[in-house]
Amino acid sequence: MKIGKTQTEKDVTSIQESRDIVKEIIKFGVTEQQKLDVLYFLSLEVENRQLLEKLTLLLKLYRSKIKPNEESEYDNKESTTKDIKKLLGM
Repeated sequence: MKIGKTQTEKDVTSIQESRDIVKEIIKFGVTEQQKLDVLYFLSLEVENRQLLEKLTLLLKLYRSKIKPNEESEYDNKESTTKDIKKLLGM
């Protein structure tokens, strides 16, 4: 007799909820620029400081409203293009 969900089932449910959130955002009718903005603002909510810094640095390169060289309290002065490529698996 199985009681409760396995960790895999919980993970699948969590991923499905994330996909549903994305579907709602897309259904809202967002532009490519707004998608980048949403990604950027979500990256600011990441609790892992190192990941937050790398994500925001990467996303700022693609957001037209923020200059890539603009200073931010979240900027890691030691991050480099090498770090971004590593993050992306390049």
